[in-house]
Amino acid sequence: MRLRLVARADDENLPGFEPGAHVDIMTPSGLIRQYSLCGSADDTSAYEVCIKHDNATSRGGSASLCTQVSPGMELQISSPRNAFTLPEARRYSLVAGGIGITPLLPMLLRLQRNNAEWELHYYTREPEQAPFADMLRNSSYQEHVHFRRSLREGYPDCLNIPSPDTAIMLCGPDGFMNAVSSHAVAAGWRAEQIHTEYFRPAESSHSLMDQPFEVVLARSGQTIRVQAGQSIASALLAAGIEIDLACEQGMCGACIVPLLAGVGDHRDVVLTQEEQGGHIALCCSRSRTPSLTLDL
Repeated sequence: MRLRLVARADDENLPGFEPGAHVDIMTPSGLIRQYSLCGSADDTSAYEVCIKHDNATSRGGSASLCTQVSPGMELQISSPRNAFTLPEARRYSLVAGGIGITPLLPMLLRLQRNNAEWELHYYTREPEQAPFADMLRNSSYQEHVHFRRSLREGYPDCLNIPSPDTAIMLCGPDGFMNAVSSHAVAAGWRAEQIHTEYFRPAESSHSLMDQPFEVVLARSGQTIRVQAGQSIASALLAAGIEIDLACEQGMCGACIVPLLAGVGDHRDVVLTQEEQGGHIALCCSRSRTPSLTLDL
Protein backbone atom coordinates (compact mmCIF):
# COMPACT_ATOMS: atom_id res chain seq x y z
CA MET A 1 0.00 0.00 0.00
CA ARG A 2 1.22 3.47 -0.90
CA LEU A 3 0.51 6.32 1.51
CA ARG A 4 0.76 10.01 0.70
CA LEU A 5 1.21 12.10 3.84
CA VAL A 6 0.69 15.86 3.92
CA ALA A 7 0.94 18.38 6.75
CA ARG A 8 -2.26 19.39 8.51
CA ALA A 9 -3.74 22.64 7.28
CA ASP A 10 -2.75 24.50 10.45
CA ASP A 11 0.81 23.10 10.57
CA GLU A 12 4.00 24.32 8.97
CA ASN A 13 5.33 22.75 5.78
CA LEU A 14 6.93 19.34 6.03
CA PRO A 15 10.71 19.35 6.70
CA GLY A 16 12.95 18.68 3.73
CA PHE A 17 14.82 15.40 3.42
CA GLU A 18 17.63 13.81 1.45
CA PRO A 19 17.36 10.55 -0.55
CA GLY A 20 17.56 7.51 1.70
CA ALA A 21 15.72 9.11 4.62
CA HIS A 22 12.97 7.45 6.64
CA VAL A 23 10.30 8.51 9.11
CA ASP A 24 8.81 6.87 12.19
CA ILE A 25 5.04 6.43 11.97
CA MET A 26 2.79 5.85 14.95
CA THR A 27 0.55 3.13 13.52
CA PRO A 28 -3.13 2.74 14.48
CA SER A 29 -2.06 -0.25 16.61
CA GLY A 30 0.07 2.07 18.75
CA LEU A 31 3.31 0.54 17.51
CA ILE A 32 5.99 2.77 15.96
CA ARG A 33 7.44 1.59 12.68
CA GLN A 34 10.03 3.03 10.29
CA TYR A 35 9.35 3.53 6.58
CA SER A 36 11.61 4.87 3.87
CA LEU A 37 10.44 7.95 2.02
CA CYS A 38 9.99 6.84 -1.56
CA GLY A 39 8.90 10.09 -3.25
CA SER A 40 11.09 12.78 -4.72
CA ALA A 41 13.35 14.52 -2.21
CA ASP A 42 12.89 17.67 -4.27
CA ASP A 43 9.15 17.78 -3.51
CA THR A 44 8.34 18.36 0.15
CA SER A 45 4.65 19.10 -0.37
CA ALA A 46 4.07 15.49 0.70
CA TYR A 47 5.86 12.39 1.95
CA GLU A 48 5.25 9.05 0.27
CA VAL A 49 5.80 5.65 1.86
CA CYS A 50 5.11 2.17 0.50
CA ILE A 51 4.09 -0.56 2.93
CA LYS A 52 4.21 -4.29 2.31
CA HIS A 53 1.22 -6.06 3.85
CA ASP A 54 2.47 -9.50 4.84
CA ASN A 55 0.32 -11.21 7.46
CA ALA A 56 2.85 -14.02 7.83
CA THR A 57 5.68 -11.78 9.03
CA SER A 58 3.92 -8.66 10.30
CA ARG A 59 4.35 -7.87 13.99
CA GLY A 60 1.21 -5.73 13.95
CA GLY A 61 2.40 -2.30 12.84
CA SER A 62 2.31 -2.63 9.06
CA ALA A 63 -0.85 -4.71 9.15
CA SER A 64 -2.66 -1.99 11.11
CA LEU A 65 -1.60 0.66 8.59
CA CYS A 66 -2.78 -1.44 5.67
CA THR A 67 -6.13 -2.33 7.22
CA GLN A 68 -7.07 0.60 9.45
CA VAL A 69 -5.83 3.75 7.70
CA SER A 70 -8.34 5.69 5.62
CA PRO A 71 -8.04 8.91 3.55
CA GLY A 72 -8.03 11.99 5.76
CA MET A 73 -6.91 10.17 8.90
CA GLU A 74 -4.28 11.96 11.00
CA LEU A 75 -1.06 10.07 11.73
CA GLN A 76 1.75 11.14 14.02
CA ILE A 77 5.18 10.89 12.40
CA SER A 78 8.73 11.93 13.21
CA SER A 79 10.92 14.30 11.26
CA PRO A 80 12.97 12.50 8.58
CA ARG A 81 16.20 10.83 9.64
CA ASN A 82 18.83 9.46 7.31
CA ALA A 83 21.29 6.65 7.96
CA PHE A 84 21.51 5.74 4.25
CA THR A 85 22.83 8.83 2.52
CA LEU A 86 24.14 9.00 -1.03
CA PRO A 87 27.93 9.30 -0.89
CA GLU A 88 30.04 11.23 -3.37
CA ALA A 89 30.94 8.97 -6.30
CA ARG A 90 31.37 9.07 -10.07
CA ARG A 91 28.81 6.33 -10.64
CA TYR A 92 26.22 4.40 -8.63
CA SER A 93 24.98 0.81 -8.65
CA LEU A 94 21.61 0.56 -6.89
CA VAL A 95 20.58 -2.98 -5.90
CA ALA A 96 17.08 -3.64 -4.52
CA GLY A 97 15.45 -6.79 -3.20
CA GLY A 98 11.65 -6.58 -3.10
CA ILE A 99 10.33 -3.70 -1.00
CA GLY A 100 13.96 -2.62 -0.59
CA ILE A 101 13.28 -0.54 -3.69
CA THR A 102 11.69 2.21 -1.59
CA PRO A 103 14.75 4.14 -0.29
CA LEU A 104 16.45 3.77 -3.67
CA LEU A 105 13.69 5.56 -5.59
CA PRO A 106 14.52 9.08 -4.31
CA MET A 107 18.17 8.29 -5.02
CA LEU A 108 17.63 7.44 -8.66
CA LEU A 109 15.35 10.47 -9.09
CA ARG A 110 18.09 12.72 -7.70
CA LEU A 111 20.82 11.00 -9.75
CA GLN A 112 18.75 11.30 -12.92
CA ARG A 113 18.12 14.99 -12.22
CA ASN A 114 21.85 15.54 -11.77
CA ASN A 115 22.69 13.62 -14.96
CA ALA A 116 24.77 11.21 -12.89
CA GLU A 117 25.83 7.76 -14.07
CA TRP A 118 23.65 5.13 -12.38
CA GLU A 119 21.96 1.77 -12.82
CA LEU A 120 19.32 -0.08 -10.83
CA HIS A 121 19.13 -3.85 -10.40
CA TYR A 122 15.67 -4.68 -9.06
CA TYR A 123 15.07 -8.24 -7.81
CA THR A 124 11.38 -9.03 -7.39
CA ARG A 125 9.36 -12.23 -7.70
CA GLU A 126 6.89 -10.74 -10.18
CA PRO A 127 8.61 -8.03 -12.24
CA GLU A 128 5.41 -7.31 -14.15
CA GLN A 129 3.52 -6.46 -10.96
CA ALA A 130 6.38 -5.11 -8.85
CA PRO A 131 5.88 -1.85 -6.93
CA PHE A 132 6.82 1.14 -9.11
CA ALA A 133 7.45 -1.09 -12.14
CA ASP A 134 5.44 1.17 -14.46
CA MET A 135 7.46 4.21 -13.43
CA LEU A 136 10.77 2.39 -13.81
CA ARG A 137 9.84 1.25 -17.31
CA ASN A 138 9.24 4.88 -18.28
CA SER A 139 11.45 5.96 -21.16
CA SER A 140 13.40 8.26 -18.83
CA TYR A 141 14.63 5.39 -16.70
CA GLN A 142 14.30 2.12 -18.58
CA GLU A 143 17.83 2.11 -20.01
CA HIS A 144 19.19 2.25 -16.45
CA VAL A 145 16.90 -0.40 -14.92
CA HIS A 146 17.33 -4.19 -14.92
CA PHE A 147 14.69 -6.56 -13.52
CA ARG A 148 15.37 -10.08 -12.24
CA ARG A 149 13.24 -12.51 -10.27
CA SER A 150 15.93 -13.74 -7.87
CA LEU A 151 19.67 -14.11 -7.38
CA ARG A 152 19.34 -17.53 -9.00
CA GLU A 153 19.16 -15.61 -12.27
CA GLY A 154 22.55 -14.07 -11.47
CA TYR A 155 24.14 -11.22 -9.57
CA PRO A 156 24.34 -7.76 -11.18
CA ASP A 157 26.99 -7.88 -13.90
CA CYS A 158 28.41 -4.59 -12.66
CA LEU A 159 29.56 -6.29 -9.44
CA ASN A 160 31.84 -8.75 -11.20
CA ILE A 161 34.59 -6.19 -11.77
CA PRO A 162 35.42 -3.75 -8.93
CA SER A 163 35.28 -0.05 -9.75
CA PRO A 164 37.05 2.25 -7.25
CA ASP A 165 34.88 5.28 -8.06
CA THR A 166 31.50 3.49 -7.81
CA ALA A 167 29.18 3.36 -4.79
CA ILE A 168 26.91 0.35 -4.26
CA MET A 169 23.57 1.23 -2.61
CA LEU A 170 21.96 -1.98 -1.37
CA CYS A 171 18.60 -2.57 0.31
CA GLY A 172 16.38 -5.61 0.80
CA PRO A 173 15.87 -8.66 3.03
CA ASP A 174 18.80 -9.62 5.25
CA GLY A 175 19.66 -12.82 3.36
CA PHE A 176 19.55 -11.04 0.02
CA MET A 177 21.78 -8.21 1.26
CA ASN A 178 24.26 -10.59 2.86
CA ALA A 179 24.53 -12.59 -0.36
CA VAL A 180 25.04 -9.52 -2.56
CA SER A 181 27.56 -7.98 -0.15
CA SER A 182 29.54 -11.23 0.10
CA HIS A 183 29.57 -11.60 -3.68
CA ALA A 184 30.84 -8.04 -4.13
CA VAL A 185 33.58 -8.38 -1.51
CA ALA A 186 34.68 -11.72 -2.99
CA ALA A 187 34.93 -10.00 -6.38
CA GLY A 188 37.29 -7.40 -4.91
CA TRP A 189 35.03 -4.52 -3.89
CA ARG A 190 36.00 -2.66 -0.72
CA ALA A 191 33.53 -3.00 2.15
CA GLU A 192 33.28 0.79 2.50
CA GLN A 193 31.94 1.02 -1.07
CA ILE A 194 28.87 -1.02 -0.08
CA HIS A 195 26.18 1.07 1.61
CA THR A 196 23.21 -0.75 3.14
CA GLU A 197 19.81 -0.13 4.72
CA TYR A 198 18.14 -2.78 6.89
CA PHE A 199 14.39 -2.94 7.52
CA ARG A 200 14.84 -4.85 10.76
CA PRO A 201 17.78 -5.54 13.02
CA ALA A 202 20.02 -8.44 12.05
CA GLU A 203 19.50 -11.61 14.03
CA SER A 204 21.65 -11.60 17.14
CA SER A 205 23.32 -14.59 18.74
CA HIS A 206 23.99 -12.63 21.94
CA SER A 207 22.78 -14.29 25.12
CA LEU A 208 20.06 -12.59 27.13
CA MET A 209 22.19 -13.30 30.22
CA ASP A 210 24.75 -10.58 29.44
CA GLN A 211 26.95 -9.31 32.22
CA PRO A 212 25.87 -6.14 34.07
CA PHE A 213 27.95 -2.98 33.68
CA GLU A 214 27.94 0.68 34.66
CA VAL A 215 27.21 3.80 32.65
CA VAL A 216 28.82 7.07 33.72
CA LEU A 217 27.12 10.30 32.64
CA ALA A 218 29.99 12.69 31.90
CA ARG A 219 28.03 15.91 32.37
CA SER A 220 26.71 15.12 35.86
CA GLY A 221 29.10 12.43 37.02
CA GLN A 222 26.16 10.17 37.84
CA THR A 223 26.76 6.41 37.62
CA ILE A 224 23.92 4.08 36.64
CA ARG A 225 23.94 0.29 36.84
CA VAL A 226 22.73 -1.62 33.76
CA GLN A 227 21.56 -5.07 34.77
CA ALA A 228 21.89 -8.29 32.75
CA GLY A 229 19.16 -8.40 30.12
CA GLN A 230 18.42 -4.68 30.55
CA SER A 231 19.10 -2.07 27.88
CA ILE A 232 21.07 1.08 28.58
CA ALA A 233 17.99 3.05 27.56
CA SER A 234 15.79 1.24 30.09
CA ALA A 235 18.31 1.80 32.88
CA LEU A 236 18.56 5.50 32.08
CA LEU A 237 14.82 5.98 31.90
CA ALA A 238 14.37 4.15 35.21
CA ALA A 239 16.86 6.61 36.74
CA GLY A 240 14.84 9.56 35.45
CA ILE A 241 17.23 10.44 32.60
CA GLU A 242 15.42 11.74 29.50
CA ILE A 243 16.63 10.27 26.20
CA ASP A 244 15.34 10.09 22.64
CA LEU A 245 13.81 6.74 21.70
CA ALA A 246 11.90 5.60 18.63
CA CYS A 247 12.23 2.10 17.17
CA GLU A 248 13.99 0.51 20.20
CA GLN A 249 15.49 -2.05 17.79
CA GLY A 250 18.74 -0.38 16.75
CA MET A 251 17.41 0.59 13.34
CA CYS A 252 16.57 4.30 13.39
CA GLY A 253 19.48 6.06 15.12
CA ALA A 254 17.31 8.23 17.38
CA CYS A 255 19.02 7.10 20.58
CA ILE A 256 22.64 7.30 19.42
CA VAL A 257 24.84 9.35 21.77
CA PRO A 258 28.58 10.11 21.91
CA LEU A 259 30.66 7.44 23.65
CA LEU A 260 33.57 9.05 25.52
CA ALA A 261 35.20 6.04 27.23
CA GLY A 262 34.82 2.29 27.29
CA VAL A 263 34.24 -0.23 24.49
CA GLY A 264 30.72 -0.70 23.25
CA ASP A 265 29.18 -4.03 22.25
CA HIS A 266 27.34 -2.64 19.23
CA ARG A 267 24.13 -4.33 18.15
CA ASP A 268 22.52 -1.66 15.98
CA VAL A 269 22.49 -1.54 12.18
CA VAL A 270 23.01 2.22 11.88
CA LEU A 271 26.55 3.07 12.99
CA THR A 272 29.47 2.43 10.68
CA GLN A 273 32.52 0.65 12.03
CA GLU A 274 34.32 3.98 12.21
CA GLU A 275 31.43 5.66 14.05
CA GLN A 276 31.22 2.86 16.62
CA GLY A 277 34.45 4.06 18.23
CA GLY A 278 32.81 7.27 19.39
CA HIS A 279 29.05 6.57 19.52
CA ILE A 280 26.61 3.99 20.83
CA ALA A 281 22.91 3.17 20.40
CA LEU A 282 21.28 3.14 23.83
CA CYS A 283 18.32 0.92 22.93
CA CYS A 284 20.14 -2.28 22.05
CA SER A 285 23.92 -2.10 22.53
CA ARG A 286 25.84 -3.07 25.65
CA SER A 287 29.42 -2.92 26.91
CA ARG A 288 32.56 -4.99 26.49
CA THR A 289 34.16 -3.16 29.41
CA PRO A 290 33.04 -2.76 33.06
CA SER A 291 31.80 0.75 32.34
CA LEU A 292 30.93 3.17 29.56
CA THR A 293 31.15 6.96 29.77
CA LEU A 294 28.49 8.78 27.77
CA ASP A 295 28.18 12.43 26.82
CA LEU A 296 24.96 12.84 28.78
